[in-house]
Amino acid sequence: MDWKVQSVVMVTELAVGIVMFRLFIPFFRRIKTGRLDLYIGDRFRKDGSEPKFAGVVMAITAAVGLTVGLIAQNVVSQRSEDFTKDNSVYIVCAAAALLVTSLGMLEDYNKETKRGIGLKKRWIVFIEFVVCLGFSFIAKKYGVIDTKLLLPFHLGNIELGFIFYPLTAVLMTVIINLVQLHDCPGGVTEYGCDGSCGLTVMMFSLAAAFCCAPYKWLEIPQMLSLVTAGACGAFLYWGISPSKMYLGQSGSMLLGIMTAMITVTTNVPLAFVCSGIVFIADAVVTLTGHIVFRRTKRLLFRGLTLHGHLKNRGWGDYKIMIVFAISTLVGAAGEFAYISYGDSIFIR
Repeated sequence: MDWKVQSVVMVTELAVGIVMFRLFIPFFRRIKTGRLDLYIGDRFRKDGSEPKFAGVVMAITAAVGLTVGLIAQNVVSQRSEDFTKDNSVYIVCAAAALLVTSLGMLEDYNKETKRGIGLKKRWIVFIEFVVCLGFSFIAKKYGVIDTKLLLPFHLGNIELGFIFYPLTAVLMTVIINLVQLHDCPGGVTEYGCDGSCGLTVMMFSLAAAFCCAPYKWLEIPQMLSLVTAGACGAFLYWGISPSKMYLGQSGSMLLGIMTAMITVTTNVPLAFVCSGIVFIADAVVTLTGHIVFRRTKRLLFRGLTLHGHLKNRGWGDYKIMIVFAISTLVGAAGEFAYISYGDSIFIR
């Protein structure tokens, strides 16, 4: 993808997103407090009125960035046939992201207005699975993803056939929930690290865009990566510690589905083991701590998640974010090696 198109996408999203967050924060805060006040207070101090719903603004920001990027790409490349095909693929991606984000928005609304606990977790996961299953079918129809699974260490490919679709849906659903867990368990902001999830996903997306850049066949995941990174950058202007607006379920689910789509459209989903190392580490700590507590009634860690454990050990938000960002970039080296291997560079 031309560097001019990439620059246009990022600059547009940062400019539009930062302004939109400033405009939307008072209105979303009104849902929480019942009072509309256009003055949002000190940017570097919390006052307890910080709303969720960041996913709504990020989704709009991403849509603007994607639209501008597609127009710029068409002007630069002048490939009308491919542009029409890519348009259809991006519409499918946008529809999947919108459905999952809407589900998170309803959860945020229920929690902010204290009108109930919302849908049970198993129903949320089921809806996510159905959306991801539909995405896998349509993406395969347009030739974006392949039913062959590339194995590492020169072990070749495995043709998964029909089982590819449910397996892809399961993987995407797992990734969505890993990103949610990395933000904060159950959407409870007190358990989170302000801005950590947004920064980790931004590093993941920028790394994915860099890894996809040399390969023409990876333009779609590269565009999705740029759009996601731009939306995260705009959010971090307001959402990094101390946050003036939280990701909420809407934001973490949006970032989850975008991370999942980036992963599967590269056609090397096993690379997520490298690039998603921070999400996986958070999940391993949470699962291990839960199992140990169930068996021994003793706490193995000082928090529900890895970042919760580190915070309770005295780490500051920024120290945690820096370590997670560096870890993601280091893991991206493995992703680049895997994608290069998939392009047969290492095989040759």
